[in-house]
This record gives sequence, C-alpha cells and structure tokens, in this order.
Amino acid sequence: MVERIVRLIKLDFSAFREIESDPAATSQAAIIVAVTSFISALGSMAGAERPFMAFLGSLVMGIVGWIVWSIVTYVVGKSLFKGGGTLDQMLRVLGYASAPKILGVLAFIPCLGWLAALAGAIISLIAGVMAIKEALDVELGTAVVVVIIGWIAMAIVSAIIGVLFGGVYALGAGLQRALSGS
Repeated sequence: MVERIVRLIKLDFSAFREIESDPAATSQAAIIVAVTSFISALGSMAGAERPFMAFLGSLVMGIVGWIVWSIVTYVVGKSLFKGGGTLDQMLRVLGYASAPKILGVLAFIPCLGWLAALAGAIISLIAGVMAIKEALDVELGTAVVVVIIGWIAMAIVSAIIGVLFGGVYALGAGLQRALSGS
C-alpha cells in the first residue's frame, strides 16, 4: 500500500492499473480515505470557531465524499460514456487518488496552510482523472468530464453535510442556552 502511494505521489499513474485489478486494494483505499480524512480534519480545526464541529464535518465529508465521488463517476462513466469497470474498482482507484489530500493537515499554518490543502486537492483531482481514465477504460477528455461531474456532485453533498453540521451545532447551542436558563 505505501509503495503504491509513493508511486502516485511521484505521479507514476501506472499504479492505478495494479490498484484497479487488486481486490485487496478496496480495504486499503478505505484506510487511505479514513486516514487522510482524519488528518485533514485535524488541520481544519485550526482557527475554527467550533473546532470539534469543523473536525467532525471535515471527517464525514472526506469519507462520504469518496463514496459519492466513486458512485457518481461510476454511474456517469458507465451510462453516458459506456465505460468499463466496476464500482469496486472505482472505489479502489479513487481512494488511492485521495492520498494527496493529506496535505490538508498543514491548514493550521497561518497564511500558507490553505495553499498546502489546495495543492493536495489539486493533486488529488489530477490523480482522480488518471484513476477514472484507467478504471473506466476511457479517453483522457472523457475522464476529465466525468471528474467534473463527480466533483460537482461531491461539492453538493459536502455543502449539505456542512449545513447539517451547522444546524446540529446551532440546535445544540440553543438547547444548551435553554437548559442553562440564559
């Protein structure tokens, strides 16, 4: 698993061919997503007004985002572009493609941290294009279109999760005020 991540960081996207065909890589991809989401969630706490909610929201968005991105790109790739592959293969390759998001841990660095998180997201996006190209067996241009559609869906779900977590926080704060009598 580590060797494949290093290869992807070095932009050796031929690793996606191996990942796609390795059923054991599904659980490895889930571990990668969980770890990168956790570490990025730690970075999101820095400077947040509600650090715990920022952490929890970021963690949930990382994991749910991976699942949504995988499902949407699989469905779009199969139905609109007649791509190959399976949902398991999509989960594997996109899980590994999310590894660069680990740079989100640097978000706590004043003025520059957001750049590291942005760089991780951009590298992950590029890796995602190459992963989808491999998993769906489509041309590069088609993979780019599928990624854009998948990221839009993921952004919508992330926004919904953000609203839900904000609502949960507001509800909790309101209940706390009501119970404390202030």
